Amino acid sequence: VGHLDARSEQDWDALVNRARETVFARLAKEMGVTDLREHMKFEIVYQPKVWKERFNLEKGAAFGLSHNFWQVGYLRPHNRHAKYKNLYFAGASTHPGTGLPIVLLSARLTTERILKERDTIPVQNMVSAISSARA
Repeated sequence: VGHLDARSEQDWDALVNRARETVFARLAKEMGVTDLREHMKFEIVYQPKVWKERFNLEKGAAFGLSHNFWQVGYLRPHNRHAKYKNLYFAGASTHPGTGLPIVLLSARLTTERILKERDTIPVQNMVSAISSARA
């Protein structure tokens, strides 16, 4: 997945078209699906510009920070700001990392931390409290 880079402009429409054609070709080759275009009613495409504008993601990067050694697991930015104690973070660019299951885990860890630090709900009851709030 690409990202916005002010140093080198990308033709995102061309990249989207190339990706689309690659998907159609692979479906035709591997599954025999040759008429998918004829059955498509609409298409939604998200590209880095959309991610940046709609979700305020740095450089339109849908999966957050890069995954070099200093951005993996516990080394990722933590879910509480070091200086502003009432500022918390959840998402792909924070601990523990990217991917929907991990982002949801990040949200859960942040919620549990907030509740624990405010002593509003005993730690052992947090999961049931969060589940009850959704009902």
